[in-house]
Amino acid sequence: MAEAAGHILVVGASSGIGRAVAERFAQQGAVTALARRTDRLAELAAAGIATIAADVTDLAAIGGVLQAAVAERGPLTGLVYCAGVQIIKPMRSLGVDEVERLYTTNLVAPTLFAAAFGSARISTRDAVFCAVSSVAAQRPEPAIVPYSASKAGLDALIRGLARELAPRRAVAVAPGWLDTEMTQAHARMYGAEFKEALEKRSPAGAATVESVVEAIAFLMSPQARHVTGEILRVDGGATL
Repeated sequence: MAEAAGHILVVGASSGIGRAVAERFAQQGAVTALARRTDRLAELAAAGIATIAADVTDLAAIGGVLQAAVAERGPLTGLVYCAGVQIIKPMRSLGVDEVERLYTTNLVAPTLFAAAFGSARISTRDAVFCAVSSVAAQRPEPAIVPYSASKAGLDALIRGLARELAPRRAVAVAPGWLDTEMTQAHARMYGAEFKEALEKRSPAGAATVESVVEAIAFLMSPQARHVTGEILRVDGGATL
């Protein structure tokens, strides 16, 4: 986090990494959690976290969402973009709506959040923009090609933002496979056999949501003040 009493906006905070990030930073300062699922936001609100119900695919509303968050709790010292969509399908089976939703969520929306974040009215000069990418950006595989391409675009966005938004920093984490609601939706593919094989090929052990959150906390801290434009892989060494 840029400073102990800062204001962090977590986009995509209803589950997985996003929810864990919101809960982690709420221990240190003001957090605004943005998500589409109002039932999940109610749980965060009960824990004292400010919430905004919004869908990141409503692109025209992004600027107003950021302005509302700043009006409520002050300028942002950090923004963590955790919203993401993964579609596991052969290319020949993809529909137009699916491809549009994937790229809108994974690349177009974070581009617009970053554009608004760069304004002096929205964030402080030492603020940090952090996105959740994926090791798939560098290792695209069959059935997740558009997902991989969207994350590769996100990596390029982070590197470009680091130069254009300076002195604000831009960073990302690239997790390997994680046990989250998104992957649990494909339980037949990611069963016990898959998890056992992943653990064996990960020199440091398979990554967890907690280890990814700690990496994000470091990248957004003053200890990482000279780290920008970097995408930190957090996968236990599985892709070495």
